[in-house]
Amino acid sequence: MKSLTFISLVALLAQFAPTLAVPNVTVVPLGSTNCASWPGSRGGAPFYIKVDQSEDSGIDGLFTSTRDFNYTGFSGTNVIIDLRKSTRFAKVYYSCSGAGIVKYLFQSNTPITVAKDFRNAYPTFGSAGYKLEPYAHEIDGVRQPGVFLGARNLTTWGFNYVRETTCGQIDYYSAKLQGLPIDPDTETRATYDPEFFGFLKAEQV
Repeated sequence: MKSLTFISLVALLAQFAPTLAVPNVTVVPLGSTNCASWPGSRGGAPFYIKVDQSEDSGIDGLFTSTRDFNYTGFSGTNVIIDLRKSTRFAKVYYSCSGAGIVKYLFQSNTPITVAKDFRNAYPTFGSAGYKLEPYAHEIDGVRQPGVFLGARNLTTWGFNYVRETTCGQIDYYSAKLQGLPIDPDTETRATYDPEFFGFLKAEQV
């Protein structure tokens, strides 16, 4: 019998984690014209992005990483959910610069945006998408701790498990922003429905 890798075991156990409902929140824009609303002193400090308050508690607290993709006619780099929660693995740092633009800390010329394909609204590297923005959440009028990621006043993300592929690619969870309108100038591709929902949260390093 083929033995389970550590990553596969984490994914397997996540399937049996308690299923929770995503909290019903009021989304409050924090302002995206500068870096003041992002974590750190005046928003300039590096931060992580991680999963928070998802319907699958098994991935809560997992950090994001990056993954290159190449579909028919499409290629680029997306922000994905890394299953390696251990601190032994390097975590990807992000930062805010200029007019509130989020970037990969070590690729300062490449902004992270949300793809305009409403069915495949991944956080991705490039300037063609919607601006990734900071939001607060309120529940029954009470401000919740943390800065949450989204665009166009939307902060709920849908997650899908992506199995490992060839050439050493590890398995991971993809994240797609939910509720975006159809963009008439963007080609829409087929996709899978999300397996569960949750939030993405910025946390200072």
